[in-house]
Order: sequence, then C-alpha cells, then structure tokens
Amino acid sequence: MVDFLTTGMKLIRMTLILGFMTVTLSLGSSNSQQKADSLRLLLEKSSDLTVRATALKQLTRISFETGDYISAIRYLNLEVGAHIGTNDSVSWANAQYSLGMVYSVVRNFDEAARHGILAKDFFEKNKMFPQVANSCINLGYIFNELKKTDKAIEFYQRALIILEDQKTQQGMEASYINLGTLGDKSGDLDKARKNFEESQDITRDINNTSLVSVYTNLGNLFLNKQDMVRAEEHLDKAYLMARETNNQEYLAITQISLGSVYFRTGRKPEAYRVIESGIGLAKKLKLRKLTMEAYAELARVSMSLNQPVLAYNFLEYYSRLKDSLYNEQLASQMNSVQSNFGVDRKELDSERLLRENLEQSLKLERDQNSRIAIIMVFVVIIVLLGFFFKRYYFKARSAGELKETNQLVEVQKAELEQLIQTKDRFLSIIAHDLKNPFTSLLGFADLAYTEFDEITDQEKRSYLGIIRQSSQHIYSLLDNLLTWSRAQSGRIDFNPEPVNLHEVVDSSIELVRTAAENKHIALFADFNHDVVVKADKNMLSTVLRNLLSNAIKFTPGGGSVTVSCKSSNGRAVLSVSDTGVGLDQDELSRLFKIDGNLKNPGTNNETGTGLGLILCQEFMNIHKSKIIADSTPGKGSVFSFSLDVV
Repeated sequence: MVDFLTTGMKLIRMTLILGFMTVTLSLGSSNSQQKADSLRLLLEKSSDLTVRATALKQLTRISFETGDYISAIRYLNLEVGAHIGTNDSVSWANAQYSLGMVYSVVRNFDEAARHGILAKDFFEKNKMFPQVANSCINLGYIFNELKKTDKAIEFYQRALIILEDQKTQQGMEASYINLGTLGDKSGDLDKARKNFEESQDITRDINNTSLVSVYTNLGNLFLNKQDMVRAEEHLDKAYLMARETNNQEYLAITQISLGSVYFRTGRKPEAYRVIESGIGLAKKLKLRKLTMEAYAELARVSMSLNQPVLAYNFLEYYSRLKDSLYNEQLASQMNSVQSNFGVDRKELDSERLLRENLEQSLKLERDQNSRIAIIMVFVVIIVLLGFFFKRYYFKARSAGELKETNQLVEVQKAELEQLIQTKDRFLSIIAHDLKNPFTSLLGFADLAYTEFDEITDQEKRSYLGIIRQSSQHIYSLLDNLLTWSRAQSGRIDFNPEPVNLHEVVDSSIELVRTAAENKHIALFADFNHDVVVKADKNMLSTVLRNLLSNAIKFTPGGGSVTVSCKSSNGRAVLSVSDTGVGLDQDELSRLFKIDGNLKNPGTNNETGTGLGLILCQEFMNIHKSKIIADSTPGKGSVFSFSLDVV
C-alpha cells in the first residue's frame, strides 16, 4: 500500500505531543538551562514529595522541549514514584500517559504500549472519558506502528465513540444555558453563558480536530486492510468535518486517501480528479512529503487509465521531491552526527581529567572507595557510548531505508520507460502492417477506376479480388488490434462457464475447413471422450481458430493438422499439431512478443496480421493458463495449453 496513508498518523502524533505539553506546567521561554539547574538543585535539597513532583514535572517539560527524551523519561519515572508517595492517583495516571507518549516519540513502542494501557485503564475506571479518548488515540497510533492493525482499529473506534458522545453533550449543555438553568440572576447568567460559550468554542475545536484525526486514521487503516466500504465511510466523514472546520491539512489528506479508495474500487477518473485536487492543496500548504507520495499514487492511476506519458511525468515529480527530501534529511543527519561526535569529544575530555584526578587519589590513598570510583567511571563511559551508538544506528538505518526507496523508484522509472518504448515499437509495427494492404487496396482501386474501359472483365475481377483480400486483411488486423487493446486495459468481458471441448473443437475445424481443402490438408480431432472445461467460450473459440489457421498457413499441401486432448490431475491439455515447416529457436523466442516482428509468409505466401498469437496468449493469461510452443524446423510445430476440467 502507499506511504502517504501514514501522514494522518503523523499529524495525530503531533496532536498527542501538544497534549503532553499542555498537561505539564507552563514555563517561561527564557533561560531554560538556568531554570533546569535551579530545579535540579531544588530536587537535591527538598525531601517534600509534593515539591519534588512539581519540580520533576517542570524538568520533564524542559527536557521534552530541548529534545532530551532520555532525561524526560527518567524524570517521568521519578515523578511516578513521587505521586505514589503522595497518593495522588490522578497525577500518577497523567505521568503514565506522558511516559507512553514519550516512549512512542523515541519509537520504543512496547514500553509506550505498557504505560499507555496503564493510564487508559485508570482513566476508564474513574470515568475520566476525555482522558480515555486521548489515551485510546495514542494507543491506536502505537499499535499501528507495532503492525497490530486490528488492535489499533479497536482503540481508535473506542476514542471515536467517546468523542462523538462529548460532541453531543456539549450541545446539550449549551441548550441548558440558553434555557436559563445555570443561574438565577440575569447578570450572573449572562456572565456564565459568556464564559461557558468561550470554553465551549475551545473544547469544540479540540474535539472536532480529534474527530477528524480519528476518522482519517480509521479510514486509512481499513484501506490497508482492503476493507474499501468502511474505509470510504470513515474518510467521507473526515472530509466533511475537515471542510466544515476549514482544516486545510486534513482536507488534503482525506482527498488523497479517498482517491486511493476510488482507484482500488475501479473509479479511476474520479480517483484522478480528487487526488489532483488534494495535491494542489498539499502544495499550497507546503506538505512536501504528502505531495510526494500523492504523485506516486497519481502515477499509478494514470497508468491504469492508459496514460503512460502522464504517469512518467508524475513519477518525475515524485523522484525530484524524493531526492530533495532525502538530501535534506541526509544533511540533517550528518549535522546531528557531527554534533554527537562533538559531545563525545567533550565527554572523553571530561573522562580523561577525571581519570587523572583518580590516579592522583590512588597514589595518596589505596583504599576500596577509589577502586569503586574507577569502576563507576568505566560504567558511565560504556553507558554513554551505548547511548550514542544507538542514536547513530537509528539515523544510519533511516538513511539506508531512504536509499532503498530511492532505488525502487529508479527501477519503476526504468520499467515505465521500457513499457513506453515497447508500445512505441508496437505502434510502428502496426503502422507498417497497415501500409502494405492499403498500398495494394489503393493501387488496384485507382488502376481499375482510371482504366475501367480499357481493361477486360477478367482483369476487373482479378483487381476486385485483390481489393477484397486487402480489405479483409486490414479488417482482420484492426479487429485483432482492438481486441488486444481491450484485453490490455481490462475492458474485455470474461464469462467463464462449463464448455464442451469437443463441440468447440468441431465448430472451429469447420470454420477453417475450406482453407485446408484449398491446400489439400487433412484435419483430424483426436478425442477419446467428451471433456467439459471451465472457460469463456468466445475466447476459447478465437484461440482455437487462430492456432488452426496458423497451422494450415505453415503446412504445405498434402500435410495434416491434428487437434488432440489429454486429461490428468483435473486439467485438460489441448494441443494443435501440424506437419508444417516448423520454427527454429530464435523464431520461437520471439513468437509471443509485441516487438518480435515475426510475420513469416505461409507456404502459399499467405499473409497474417502479426497479432493473432499475441492475442491468443492474452486470452490464455486471462484463463490463468499459457500457450506453450514446441517446434522443429522441417518437422512441424505443436501449440498446447491447459484448462480446468469441470
């Protein structure tokens, strides 16, 4: 499935981070380091658990804002212990929720799930439903990252129920105020109504944003599970809510996701239109990653609409954005790595100074305390090296994944270019095949028209015969071309049913009998008994007629053509063999290729369209079968295929 479908997950992750930021105490933006030092000093001096819990909460906020997630996790764990000591169960649950969120930021999803479930269970037990909804949204994101889609859907649906219920309750409370049930004095009532309406506006905005997020994520999860009905239902709701609230980001995401649903349910023009609209909005909002992935989806839709040049252009846009984002991320990673090496150097310098001090201490006093200090130093060094190695490893792995994706795009571009070249060669061959019969048709028609009074009736009949033969040749070529085109685009009807193979073979032989008798070729049907197979009767007749016509075309006078059938293991193998001129290995290798250009004249210089065998192979592909050719020059050929026996 397509990477752009995870964009909704990323946005809701940002929502959760903002939620975490509001749960903690607000701090001034000036001199965070100085504030952190003061708070750590307060922790060292104070034994009051309430004071310690407040300081730890503020330290967590500072660590999170500066990107020091390891310290944030350490402070939150200490805060959990402090809240246990003060019997503050609500603050304990909030800290567990925050731990789950921070662990998800550092992508330790197992720990994130454990803490998130602890918080959710507490909130649910105490009927704190807004907190339950937030916890379920966070857990939905976590379990999706753990590849447990069904569990993620379960949490998102639970959040959806709560959010919808909150939306209804807000409406009820607003109506109570309008009825004058929340106050006695008119002045107090007006003030209460004003305050309530202001808080309702804020709550409603947050609730609507969460609802749009949950509907979008549920729609994308169902899309990944190929449940298109439920995916479209949730994405439609998300789109309508995003439009009502003028949420431009989710308007872009839902349009592109809906386009993917339309594409997979066969509504290709509609998919193209809605994805194109979503790309326009994403470009306006500068959502570059969403734009990039949407271009890839639009390329797939264009190819299915038989627009290879358009698809190629969209892949070009995708590739350029991919390269740009890759280079930016690589530069960011390099800066981060260089920064980490700078930190390592400072740490190593500090350790060297500490080691010198310890050596001096050892010279003064050889006691147990000094040896323990040395051991602790080495432990700290190992922990630091492990931490920096882990950070560098994850960044290197991310760069590797980007490189692999880029290589995949290059392969897809090469395949698309090869497809365009093949189609160009194919059109060139068709143009050449049409030119020859049209030359004969126009030449003899012009000759008969300009010299009508001078030529004899026998010559006129001869000219008309050539004109008739050329017209039949052109018609046959165009008919095969149109049939092949419908098969390629999936617009040809395929109606498999029980078919008596003996009857189809007999009717096909009768259709070519006149051509065989003109060349004195014997036709045989070698069947031991009636065989019923599951096939599209019209396609099967076309395949047999083409194979028999080819066999007669390349068999000299006095030869024979035989249709035989053998059944085994629930499959019927049908073979058309002849005693004709045969084919060498080079001709066999080019037999079913569009650009093979294999159109040898028959033994009586019969002409062909060049598409007959290619069309037959397409029909067999639709039947999940394949025509196999075996031939020896001068000894004849055998063309075989198999079908399921009913």
